[in-house]
Amino acid sequence: MGYRQAKPLEWQPYKGEEVTTNITIKKGKKYFEKDYYYDKAHVVPRGNAYIIGNGPSRKDIDLNQLKNTGQTYGCNALYRDFIPDFIFSVDAPITQEMYKNEVYKKCIHYAPSLEVNRYPKKHCGINNSDLHLIPNNPYWISGSVAMWTATVHGHSHLYLIGFDFREYGRDQLNNMYQDSPIYGERHSDTIYTGWLSQFRSLQVMRPNCKFTVVHDNPPDYIQVSNPAANENRFKIINCKTFMDEVLAP
Repeated sequence: MGYRQAKPLEWQPYKGEEVTTNITIKKGKKYFEKDYYYDKAHVVPRGNAYIIGNGPSRKDIDLNQLKNTGQTYGCNALYRDFIPDFIFSVDAPITQEMYKNEVYKKCIHYAPSLEVNRYPKKHCGINNSDLHLIPNNPYWISGSVAMWTATVHGHSHLYLIGFDFREYGRDQLNNMYQDSPIYGERHSDTIYTGWLSQFRSLQVMRPNCKFTVVHDNPPDYIQVSNPAANENRFKIINCKTFMDEVLAP
């Protein structure tokens, strides 16, 4: 779905949802087993929502300061350097690595139902996993799902930090963990185009939210076609302004 097809959503507190836990096929017919997964996180929004991408533009920001004025949302290998309040993974390999390193014991680890069901707590059943279900999962990439979940939690002002993607060259999607374990080379526009559409869709879907991109040299693509800009809900600030005006005590 492109962002032009997105529709505003009325915010409602998240309580849980029904999830398909198993599919069996008998005589050519599919049978779905479902269970209701209650929300285990019970998040109360506090301050700003800081959505941390893994692009190089965030390297000069002290992420530890973020927790003084809000809640932190990160994804994938971020845990190797910083433990946010909430972390997200959508792919099996990185989720397995994070589970092995017990990231779920250090913060709330969100994942899709397939991954949640891979890691049930011992003797507690599949509906009581060590991982948390991404609420009303839109099935976006992890950075976009982090933004989405911040809005589900009730945050109304999202700051995007370290969302870079293509400005370092059309065929280079830079990531601070590129070429490290689990991560490979990035030579495709697939992630970039998907993320941009998802970010614009979220601006439409959450008309009650403001979106601020923190970047010293914002690329052209992030400065155009932002639906929230028409309502003064979108802006870009540099890192110094962010640290002096948002993070300053």
